[in-house]
Amino acid sequence: MAIQPVDLEKMARDGDTLYQSIVITAKRARQINDEIKTEYMARISTLVPMEEDDDEIETTNFDQMRISLEIEKRGKPTAEALKDFLGDKLTFRFRERPTE
Repeated sequence: MAIQPVDLEKMARDGDTLYQSIVITAKRARQINDEIKTEYMARISTLVPMEEDDDEIETTNFDQMRISLEIEKRGKPTAEALKDFLGDKLTFRFRERPTE
C-alpha cells in the first residue's frame, strides 16, 4: 500500500485544532477495527472446529484462512477513518467542560 499524503491544514479546519482532528480520526479507526473484529469473530464462530489426530501435527482450517484473507484485503481502519473525516462523513461533538 502506497503512502498517501494527508492535508493537515484541511484536518485542522474541520476540527477545532489539528490535535482534536487526529483524536477524532483515531477514535473512528478504533470503532472500525472493533467492527471488523466483531464480524470476524461472528464468522469464525460458525465454523466447525477441526479435530486433531495428533497433538504434534498442526492442522490448517482453510475456511478460517479464507475468511482471514478476505478481511485482510479490506482497507486499513486508519485509512478509512481519514477518508471519512476528510470527506465530511463523520459527525462528532465535544463534551462540555465542567465549570469550576
